[in-house]
Amino acid sequence: MTNLSSSPANAVMAAPDGYWSRRPDLRPHFPAIERNTEMSVYQSPGCADQGVSEAALAAWNARLKTVIDGHGVSPFLVADPRDIDDGQTSAGFRWPGNPREPLDCLGEDLAARLSDLGWASRAELHNEYLEYALVMRPDHSGRLRPKRFIATTELMEWWMTMAVFDLEYFLNAVATITRRTYSSNELFGMTPEAWNTLEISARVACFHRRLVGAGREHPPEHPLNIEHVLFMAKGMNGLNDLAFAMHFSSFPYFVVDGGKRRRARLDEIFAFGNRQDLFCRNAVSRAAQGVYNLAFIEGSDPPQGRAIAFADPLGMYMQAFPTSHLFIDQTEVPVDWLRFSRGSEEMPMRLEFGPGDDDPRFLDEVTLGTGASARPISGYCLAHLIQVGPLVKATAKPRMITKVEFVEIPSVEPGGIICGLPGTERCKQISEFADQCESSPGVGSDVVRRRDG
Repeated sequence: MTNLSSSPANAVMAAPDGYWSRRPDLRPHFPAIERNTEMSVYQSPGCADQGVSEAALAAWNARLKTVIDGHGVSPFLVADPRDIDDGQTSAGFRWPGNPREPLDCLGEDLAARLSDLGWASRAELHNEYLEYALVMRPDHSGRLRPKRFIATTELMEWWMTMAVFDLEYFLNAVATITRRTYSSNELFGMTPEAWNTLEISARVACFHRRLVGAGREHPPEHPLNIEHVLFMAKGMNGLNDLAFAMHFSSFPYFVVDGGKRRRARLDEIFAFGNRQDLFCRNAVSRAAQGVYNLAFIEGSDPPQGRAIAFADPLGMYMQAFPTSHLFIDQTEVPVDWLRFSRGSEEMPMRLEFGPGDDDPRFLDEVTLGTGASARPISGYCLAHLIQVGPLVKATAKPRMITKVEFVEIPSVEPGGIICGLPGTERCKQISEFADQCESSPGVGSDVVRRRDG
């Protein structure tokens, strides 16, 4: 049991002013960059783009510094992983990639159907740092059926950085994935020369308008990312939310319960911040729990914590995708149906799963398990099998938590946060989305038909 008796309640760190208020999605901007003053801290996500320009890497690192520093000072979250000399990199921060909110609100069957509708689903539901789509192909009778599953954990901010600061490399990366050439005229409506003469803010705005969009009702003007799932487009899958989750959980919180001090539970931390909605997302709650367990080690006496930082390279990775329970024709799916790309072998960020166009079989013939217990898979089912998460670096040896580092928060009854209640704002939004899909069965089908081809 952690002993907090030596930490008087009046000797605690106050939570940062305004820290817990809801943050609107800020349009990304790049701070002014001083060239050649310091080596970049972070490489490209997954080390996928080793040939990108120094200007792009410098801009990426400036952006990361702005996002991480923007959340304020934390006693255990370190901005630069190089400052953790004896650090150990952990891949233990992971969660399933399928959207949890529709599962809690509507149940598994409806959640799966709603999550497999292409762009509409990505924009409305995919918020666990994984976005996916199904490649549709006609069978011998002409009926469109799912052929392949494509998923990405790539950060939009990195793809935007490449486009803004190294257009030629960006276009080559696009061509490698899509297996066709796109010109800057086609994607952005201007020549490379005209693009490079624009102010950086104008390039950023154009990238958002043309390739990212602004939610379900305002898709991007060009279908590149809709059709090929190059990067995550939903704002909740961005750098800011990831840094927020890491930061707010990196304090040693305690409560006074029955006259005694104890280590706060995760639900009490979310309740303190009035962010019960975030508690019901796997990505935020799992990341927060992992960080909190390092910043305030449960059972340590005296109380101890470890310094932590995003490991280099900073990105979101597919840490596991077990296929041993996936079968077709009563046998395990072929090994060559599983294709990772975009990232080193240890840090993949893109997955294609399923047969090629020259194979007569389809994805909807695959089952999870065999025999009487077998059930057909969906994109949602496959997303659930993918374990998603960042790499985090932590000191090997913990240190004592000082008195001024503790943060006292109110205690709450266990089980106070119940996910999936019909009356919550998020469940109402998801139910409305379901009603719209039911009344307009074609929602998402137009982009799915064109997908990957």
